[in-house]
Amino acid sequence: MKSAYEIENFRLQKMDISCIPLLLEIQEEAFGVLDDPDLLRRNTYETLAVCFNDKSLVLGAYVNGEIAGFGILYDAGEDSENLAKELDNHDDIGKYVNAKLVIVRPAFRGRGIQRAIIDALVDHARKEGFIGVCATVSPKNNFSSDNLKLCGFVAVKTLIKYGGKTRILYYKDLK
Repeated sequence: MKSAYEIENFRLQKMDISCIPLLLEIQEEAFGVLDDPDLLRRNTYETLAVCFNDKSLVLGAYVNGEIAGFGILYDAGEDSENLAKELDNHDDIGKYVNAKLVIVRPAFRGRGIQRAIIDALVDHARKEGFIGVCATVSPKNNFSSDNLKLCGFVAVKTLIKYGGKTRILYYKDLK
């Protein structure tokens, strides 16, 4: 099977705040096929709206013109959502960014699209001058965990987040 980089007519495109209803639709589609709803964190319009700031990036992944998924790189700044606060040894947390959410629609899974999105988000973080990227994943979500590892992330600790959900904190050093 071809990787995302080899999928014919594959492209990544920056999305704007007007796309939030589409992001929520894709999120609900993903929840509809989950055996365990704790695998994902359900986001609201409001939790996604803050991700559209100057240093954040929301990317849509398109295959043959159809949206296959999306990913969010979120600059939480000093906010409590900044996962760098959970790192044992960190500099100024404003130098870190979150890979907040990467969802690929069920019909497009297994093609390397999630990895392509993660790689593009990391590249953007590096260009913006961030020194690290953090992400959380359910310990039951082997697919996302494996993709983060393939993109150079390392599991650093287990956390309880998002209303009592167990999550593994992953980190990628950009220095």
